[in-house]
Amino acid sequence: MQLGLSLPTVGPPGRRRYLIDVAEAADELGFHSLWISSHVALPKQRDGSCLYPRAKTADAYNWGVAWLEPLTLMGLVAGVTEKIKVGTHVLALPYRNPVILASELATLDQLSLGRIILGAGLGWMDEEFAIVGVPRRERGARTDEYIEVMRTLWRGRRPVSFHGRFVDFEDMWLAARPHSETGPPVFVGGNTEHALRRVARLGEGWLAHELYPDEIRAGRETLARLSHDAGRDPAEIMVTVRRGLVPPFPVMDFMSDRVSITGSADEVAAQFDAYRDAGVSLLVLDLSMRPAEMIKTMEWLVEEVATVQPGSDPSTRSASREEM
Repeated sequence: MQLGLSLPTVGPPGRRRYLIDVAEAADELGFHSLWISSHVALPKQRDGSCLYPRAKTADAYNWGVAWLEPLTLMGLVAGVTEKIKVGTHVLALPYRNPVILASELATLDQLSLGRIILGAGLGWMDEEFAIVGVPRRERGARTDEYIEVMRTLWRGRRPVSFHGRFVDFEDMWLAARPHSETGPPVFVGGNTEHALRRVARLGEGWLAHELYPDEIRAGRETLARLSHDAGRDPAEIMVTVRRGLVPPFPVMDFMSDRVSITGSADEVAAQFDAYRDAGVSLLVLDLSMRPAEMIKTMEWLVEEVATVQPGSDPSTRSASREEM
C-alpha cells in the first residue's frame, strides 16, 4: 500500500512557505502523492446539513475560511518537486469549462513530466452551484460528459470532434498537449453507489472519503459488480481512501472535529494493515497541523509506522518496519 498526503490548503496552514516545505519533504521522504481540495466560494450562511463522513461540524465551509485555488497550487507544488504525483481531491467538474480545464491540466501534465492526477467530483453545495451559474440537477450529466470531452481532446493526435448535450465541436485540436499519451488519469470521488457506477464506467481510480476498512470491502464488492456490468476489469481501478491522522505526540490539530486514525506506531500500523487487507492501494492522509509538526509526523510515519515504503509498488510489502 502506498501513502499520499492531503496538502493543508484551508485556513491558516495554507501559506506559500509552509506548502513548499511540506511538498519538498514529502517528495524527499518518498510519499506517492500530494492532494489538493477545492471550493470556489462560500456563503455567508448555510444550514450545515451536508457534511463529509466522520465530520462533526461544517466549520470549514463557513465564510471567512480561505481555500487556495487547486490548479494554481498544483503548478507551484509540481515546480518544487521531482517525483511525487500531484492531484485534486476533488475538483468539482460541473463548475468549469471542460475545454479550458483540459488545456490547463495538459499544461500541468507537460511541465510536471506526467505527475498530474485529476480527482473528479460533482460538487454538492447549492450556493456554489448558484454563483457559478450551473444547475445542480445537471451535475451528474455534466461530470460524465466533461470527462469524455477532456479525454477526447487529450488523446487526439489530430483534430477531433465531440457532439454532446453541453459541449459541441467539430475538428478541433487542443493547443496544449499533455506529457502522458492519454492525458492525466482520472480518479472519481464519492462513496455512494451512483459514485461507484461513475468510477466503474469512467475512473482509473476510486477516491473514497473517510471510509473504514469494512466499508471499503463492501464498496469494492459493489464496484466489482458495476465494473463487470460496464465491461471493465475491476483490477484496473486503483482503490484509494482519505483519512485524517493524528500522531501520539502533541500537535496543533486544525481539524479536531474529525474522527481520525490515532494511536501508537504499532496501533497506527495495524490500522494501515487493515486498509491494505481491505484492498486499498493508496491511503491519503490528512495531517492538518503546523508545518514543523506535519513534517515531524511524516518522518514518524516513514520511520516508525509504515509497513511498506510510502512510494513503493503496492504489490510488494516490507517484512517489518525495522527493514525500512
